[in-house]
Amino acid sequence: MKILYLTTARHPEDYAKFLMTNKTAPNPSNQHFHTKLINLLSEKYEVIAFSTRPMEKDLFLKDVRKDNYFYPGYLNIPYVKKIGILTGGQNLARLEKPNFLVVDVMNTTLLKLARRIKEIYKVPVIGVLTDNPLNITGSKKEYSQSVFKGSKKCDGYIALTNGLVRLFDGIHKPYIISPGFIEKSDETQGKTTKYAFFAGALYERYGVQKLIDTFALKDIPYKLYIAGHGPLAKTLTELKNDNIVFLGHITPEAAKKYSSEALVNINPRPKDEQIDLYSIPSKLLDFINSGTVTISTHNSEIHNLVGDDIYWISDNEPLTIANALKDIDQNYNKYALKATSAKTKLNTLLSSDNQLAAFAQLVEKLKKL
Repeated sequence: MKILYLTTARHPEDYAKFLMTNKTAPNPSNQHFHTKLINLLSEKYEVIAFSTRPMEKDLFLKDVRKDNYFYPGYLNIPYVKKIGILTGGQNLARLEKPNFLVVDVMNTTLLKLARRIKEIYKVPVIGVLTDNPLNITGSKKEYSQSVFKGSKKCDGYIALTNGLVRLFDGIHKPYIISPGFIEKSDETQGKTTKYAFFAGALYERYGVQKLIDTFALKDIPYKLYIAGHGPLAKTLTELKNDNIVFLGHITPEAAKKYSSEALVNINPRPKDEQIDLYSIPSKLLDFINSGTVTISTHNSEIHNLVGDDIYWISDNEPLTIANALKDIDQNYNKYALKATSAKTKLNTLLSSDNQLAAFAQLVEKLKKL
């Protein structure tokens, strides 16, 4: 079976190169999520990832193929670019004759492309639901309306949460729920530096300022290595604190290495029922999968996966995080065993075999429609 996957995610090597030459880059969580899903599906199916290459600065872009990724060429002017993407996608579908489409519903151009290919070639469409468009920072009402309207053309869904299925569809069409996709990881690497680690979007509303404030306190037993992009990057660049090391915007591979070699990983995002209903902190799954002791504010979906084998905190106040770090430092072996247990549970429940079996069941349901 051949799948055409419509995405804004780049080939991992191309994403790494883009980070090296650009101060800003496409959403890393979106990149990370979709490349992992592409890799998962590629274990069983022939997958062609059609990527739009967002945030390119060159005026003229040519068609490019790299492994199973295809980048359409276009003239990089907003309206003309959209025509180039739509035309390139239709041409690729005509040549490749896919059996199914998978589309990132958060991109309205790709939703339009999916609708066109579906109408012309009678190909079922599976929409990937990763967030509530109303929660996207800086998004306009017209954008969210276009996302909801365009997603109605999907025949089925892959969603992070049940809340997203209810929001987009009301549970009328076939769907599967997956809180995320994990990659095989080695045993926890050697730990040569005593540091705690965070990587993600650097926004105050995600608890990052509280995390910075924590490591300004006295008697914190770890340094903080922090990476990511966002408004607080400027604060971190200018910060005069020997206890905080700002790594900048790093690749998923580099984040994986830092996470594995840390003594503690920290997710400081405050609990928000409206956000948790529609999203999963993917970095928390990566932290757990690293096998490293992890501190996090509570998340119901992930608690259902690993129970109390990570260090849950009641809030993200600096004193709360500081006390957790001190407790872990004094009882490290106890929490290290829990971290190993959490990783084992995660790898069992979100194994590629289980996820691919669920996807195969979704495909069979869509074939009968």
